[in-house]
Amino acid sequence: MDILIRYMNIYNVSMIFAGLIIVFITSIIYLDRRYHRKRFNDLKLKLDNLIEQKSKVNAFYASKISKYALNSVDLIAAVFAEKQFNELEPVLPLFENEVFQKKLRTLLKKGTTKERIDAANMLSYYPSTQTFAALNHACKNHNPEVAVAAALSLAISNPNVTLDELIILLSHSISQNGLFCFLRLVPSFKLMEFETEIANQQFNKADDNLSNILTQISINYITPYAMLAKEDRRDYMRAFYESLIDLQNSSSGIIHSCYLLNFINEFCYQEKICSIEELITEYFDFTTKRFVHILDKNNNIFKIKHG
Repeated sequence: MDILIRYMNIYNVSMIFAGLIIVFITSIIYLDRRYHRKRFNDLKLKLDNLIEQKSKVNAFYASKISKYALNSVDLIAAVFAEKQFNELEPVLPLFENEVFQKKLRTLLKKGTTKERIDAANMLSYYPSTQTFAALNHACKNHNPEVAVAAALSLAISNPNVTLDELIILLSHSISQNGLFCFLRLVPSFKLMEFETEIANQQFNKADDNLSNILTQISINYITPYAMLAKEDRRDYMRAFYESLIDLQNSSSGIIHSCYLLNFINEFCYQEKICSIEELITEYFDFTTKRFVHILDKNNNIFKIKHG
């Protein structure tokens, strides 16, 4: 009995000790995250102030940002991911020096998944030979989130790279699901340019490979999605998805269907110019399967115009 009591005491002490260790480790993790979040908020505030006050006190805020920049590359990239180009334009020159850019490329290569995605996004603002090489290498990553983020940055920042090159490059490292996600994230105007290239047959020897990739994406993702969406109770949505299915018989049609989906997302959900019902019922030509010119209340054609 004494031996049993002794073992029970040892067990209880061990459990208490283990509990204390868990509490200690949890506290360290919590404090570290809290400190990281505080640094992020402080840096974001400084960047916001710089954006607002640049014309008045540029040197003052620039020096404060520069003080933190080289040791806070991940935080700065995270701030960039939350803002639009017009907001970031005043502060872009602060981070174009090669020392910072080298650290940013290293973050793309060795950071966590989120850090690498943020780094890929930020690098799109600083096109250069080194940037393109780093993004091109990241496209070969087997993590689809990283590869797609890098490909999107290349599509936006490198005028010499084509979407067919990026699709074929990505096909060697990620699944068809990742490729479909890439197509759904490409800006609609880029897809329209790509569709024109396909229609004009401005291709290289990889045409057959590209056609096969697009066909498989259509069979496995676009067509099933459109077939399911046809069950929508709204007549205009059913008619729209019927049009989407009709486009799946050619490479240019497949790209055009992605363009339509992306344009709706940009126009109705990101820029919130009009509702999806208004866009489809009033401005979509079901014969040509294209959007007609859209006019605002003053009869001015919107900046985003597709016809």
